[in-house]
Amino acid sequence: MATPDTYASYRVPEPPVVPKWTAFVKSLSNETEYPWINVAPSPSTNDGGATGGAANGVGAAWGTVANAATEVFSCPTGFWALSFDDGPVLTDQAMALLKTNGVVGTFFLIGSNVVNNATHAKFVQDLYNAGHQIALHTWTHRQISLQSTDEVISELIFNILSIYNVIGKVPRYFRPPYSAIDDRVRYILHSMGLRPVIWNIETLDAEIVTPPQQAPFGIDIAGQNLTVPLSIQHTENSFNQKYDPRWNYFPSSTQIGTTGRYTYDGFISLEHETTNTEIQVAQAIVPFAFQSGLKSVYVNECDQILPNASFYLDDNSLLVQFIKNINLPLTDADYAAFSGFFPANPAGGSSINGAPTTTDGSSSVFSGSGSKSSSGSGSSPTSFTTPTANSGSVHYPSEGKKRKQ
Repeated sequence: MATPDTYASYRVPEPPVVPKWTAFVKSLSNETEYPWINVAPSPSTNDGGATGGAANGVGAAWGTVANAATEVFSCPTGFWALSFDDGPVLTDQAMALLKTNGVVGTFFLIGSNVVNNATHAKFVQDLYNAGHQIALHTWTHRQISLQSTDEVISELIFNILSIYNVIGKVPRYFRPPYSAIDDRVRYILHSMGLRPVIWNIETLDAEIVTPPQQAPFGIDIAGQNLTVPLSIQHTENSFNQKYDPRWNYFPSSTQIGTTGRYTYDGFISLEHETTNTEIQVAQAIVPFAFQSGLKSVYVNECDQILPNASFYLDDNSLLVQFIKNINLPLTDADYAAFSGFFPANPAGGSSINGAPTTTDGSSSVFSGSGSKSSSGSGSSPTSFTTPTANSGSVHYPSEGKKRKQ
């Protein structure tokens, strides 16, 4: 059984395992190129996060275009993708800030937060209507590299359902909490047609807490008690020097000597939108970054593997069709062992009728440019019921079923 995650446990119990979901996702796997079905979770309870430069099962390095399961970790020269994690909570304040500064944002949403109350669900609709990019951040914010395969899939699908039942779309992009990702999770995401996203500038805004917490070792403000001004100082320094010392192991064209570390000319910055102090940091960093001459873009515009990918999977793709047919609330039959069969579709969850999609514009999966005018924004289908914790037609886990050991 996975080690408990104290940050996530107060939010909501872990989601139940649904054997049918696991069977479906396994049917999407290309086991020759991306084996994962029998790979165990990371053994460490102190998972270090994304793997920088390590070889994977087919000999390529993570963080390069040599492997189609690698993370999105930086932007092209002159581009800046602002991202917010852990919402929707103070999403209205974050959106107002972006509108004031003429900036766009990508919001990685926790599923249990979406369904926590009607206001949070409305924020998801507001994001969609405004054309901002909505992305996945698990159901509970646990370190999924430490979860079993069944648990990883439940975290992802409950997260997808929470958003799909508001806007009728399945986000393509996913950020692992704590950046805790390993080869197995990368393969699962790849099978589902999802793209992992990390970052190369971190504001440390979520670490401004009471009692004070010291800034981590190896950065400009190391050892000092974190405050809003110090968070702003560190982030501005990172932009100015073109790297954050904790997040510059992903390869780029410019290496710092022989250190194995790099500088960047484009950035994905990490912010949060759950506390007033986090919003205060954003109020300083957003205009600073924008006024520095960087072009504000969405995360999908920084994807080196799928350079023309849209925010959301095509409505006719395999994963979306599966999601559309999930009925909530789940019943005891859903939790029982699955004896059915899904035909193998190694092209993955983003494929249509089992056929791989392309990036040449022939499929609407890759038709969006990422701008507000082409991201697919607009009102959600009227047939969807806005989910709340007590919705009469859509029910999500509140107490959780006993997980497999």
